[in-house]
Amino acid sequence: MTSEKIEQNKQLIQEVLDAYPEKAAKRRKKHLNVLEEGSDCGVKSNVKSVPGVMTTRGCAFAGAKGVVWGPVKDMVHISHGPVGCGYYSWAGRRNYYNGVTGVDTFGTMQFTSDFQERDIVFGGDKKLAKIMKEIEDLFPLNAGITIESECPVGLIGDDIEAVAKKAAKEINKPVVPVRCEGFRGVSQSLGHHIANDTVRDWVYEPSAKIT
Repeated sequence: MTSEKIEQNKQLIQEVLDAYPEKAAKRRKKHLNVLEEGSDCGVKSNVKSVPGVMTTRGCAFAGAKGVVWGPVKDMVHISHGPVGCGYYSWAGRRNYYNGVTGVDTFGTMQFTSDFQERDIVFGGDKKLAKIMKEIEDLFPLNAGITIESECPVGLIGDDIEAVAKKAAKEINKPVVPVRCEGFRGVSQSLGHHIANDTVRDWVYEPSAKIT
């Protein structure tokens, strides 16, 4: 990029910043920069969204369910919590699709524990265990189950790991608890890391782990 072009781009950025109030412009400035040779981009992106200053990106739940586990089509993915998060994450599925729905692929199906007020008060562990039993009865050719927890599950402290361990023994398949409540982190990014860690910890055999 020529020095003339760099200067032109800097002026354009300044025009954008001039439209903001002083406090907002100071925050927004961290997210705009011109890439110059020999320097990093300087953009501060992995920070909490500020309305009107930095656009919202998805939450940790979206990163775990949509990006990491979404492409895994032969496993059933449970959106564990109220129906809304699961519904919207399901509606946004963009993964390449193949196989027979409900037989060996489940990407276009939505599984949710549909948390209600009583589940918040008394906990949802029993409900989760029942759902996994029903899934195994209805879709016996699934290759395993993941449990993506939504915000309320993290807030009430349900022990999805214990439920997952018990279910895995009962069905003799991987059951993966993913602690990806939306309030974790500032964007989808942490959800990617959380989900990747669950692959390592809950899918790979211990002998296959790198030591």
